[in-house]
Amino acid sequence: HFPFVHIGTFGAGADKVIEPAEVRPEPDGFRSTREEWFDNPEDPGVRAGLRPVRQRRRSTYVYRAPFQLLLRLEELDAGSVKTILFFAAPETDTSTRIYTKMLLHKIGGEDPVSAATVLAEVDFEERVLAEDLALQNVVRMSGLPLDMRTELHVKADRLGVALRRELASFVDRAST
Repeated sequence: HFPFVHIGTFGAGADKVIEPAEVRPEPDGFRSTREEWFDNPEDPGVRAGLRPVRQRRRSTYVYRAPFQLLLRLEELDAGSVKTILFFAAPETDTSTRIYTKMLLHKIGGEDPVSAATVLAEVDFEERVLAEDLALQNVVRMSGLPLDMRTELHVKADRLGVALRRELASFVDRAST
C-alpha cells in the first residue's frame, strides 16, 4: 500500500522509493510492521510549533485468511492511533462488499475524540478507499492470481506475495 498511489489524500510529496516490508507468518495469515515518514499538518503540536509537520508513523498490517485485514497507524510523534478493520464479503465472482470498523485514539490530540473528528476521519478513509477502487478499475485482470508465476514480483511487493501465498494455502486447506 504505497503512499504515492494516494496523491489526493495522504500521498502528496511521499517518497517514491519504499523499502520492502518485513513479513512475519502467523496462524492463518501474516503481520507486517514498518516505520515511515509522513506529513501530519492536523497535529495540534504542529499548529502550536511544538513538532515539525514531517513525523514518524508506524504502520502495522495483520491479515487473516481469507477476508480480514487490520491496519494500525500509530503517529509516533503526536501520540495518536487509528486502527481500521476491513472485512471483505464476496457477493459474486466480480463483486465484493467491504465492511470497515475504525477505532480512534487521540486523533488530532483529542481525548475523547469528538463527533466532528470521527466524521472527518470517516470521510477521509472513504476518499482513500475511492482512490484504491479507482486504481482497481484500471486493472484489466479480474481476480487475484494465486499462482506466483502469473505475475512479476519485486522485493517491494512482499505483502502482495504473502497475501497470494496465504490465499493459496487457504484454498488448499478448504479443498481437503
